[in-house]
Amino acid sequence: MASIESSPMPEPSCRSVAIIGLGLLGGSVALSIRRRWPSVRLTACARSPETRALALDQSIVDEVFETPDAAANGCDLAVIATPVNRIASLAQALAGQFPELTLTDVGSTKGGLIRELLGTASAKQFVPAHPIAGSEKSGAEHARADLFDDKPIVITPSGEELPQHITAATEFWRATGGRIVTMPAEQHDATLALTSHLPHLLSSLAARQITREMLALVGTGWLDTTRVAAGDADLWTAIVSENRDAILSAIEQSRSDLDTLQTIVNQGDDAALRTWLDTAKQIRQSAQT
Repeated sequence: MASIESSPMPEPSCRSVAIIGLGLLGGSVALSIRRRWPSVRLTACARSPETRALALDQSIVDEVFETPDAAANGCDLAVIATPVNRIASLAQALAGQFPELTLTDVGSTKGGLIRELLGTASAKQFVPAHPIAGSEKSGAEHARADLFDDKPIVITPSGEELPQHITAATEFWRATGGRIVTMPAEQHDATLALTSHLPHLLSSLAARQITREMLALVGTGWLDTTRVAAGDADLWTAIVSENRDAILSAIEQSRSDLDTLQTIVNQGDDAALRTWLDTAKQIRQSAQT
């Protein structure tokens, strides 16, 4: 079961924060913390010289470095905002160098990451988190201070974290403007497979069905449906690889529903089709956004 916490935002629980990876999410984390905790020193690691220059020019962070250890040096908390297939190795490396550092992340898959870290020293410092917010756009140039406002920030504890790191990470994520939700990693991954990962693949599937000649005839329905298909292919390849089992289960579930739809259409059963469509309509209208 998931639990949702709500409490007033505390004073800064840390003096300095490192952002490891300055894409859309990493940049938005920095901007949201600068807005809520302006006294906190922000550093970042970015591989691209252009991103490093942008981060300083737009005051996203105070200092930016080429390597994670340089960015994290002297910090109280570090957010790993890289593709999911790099998070575990970075967490272990940073924990090995900075044993007092609170570590957290933004990855959208959790089970495999936690299993990889269990039993290591980093598991005591690392608090798995997933802010459910984003865009089909990528890069720090699209970062927004309000990206996480009233959005769920899912924390999936492994059970090995030291209490002080849980507290520090929870207070940090609350300061971004998000709502803290706590749930087991397996529940998170199964849920996100259906609410995020499969929808992205279906969006890509819809985009793949048409030829370039058909683009002149697309309307808002196709554009809305395929919006997230414009997301970064490398990022989504890593996500699908990390959450493969849950996504395969979601695909099978959708295949069954698609078979039902095919039968309804084949039989010309308009009443059943209307019920099928109306159920989807009611679910969509019940969504918060």
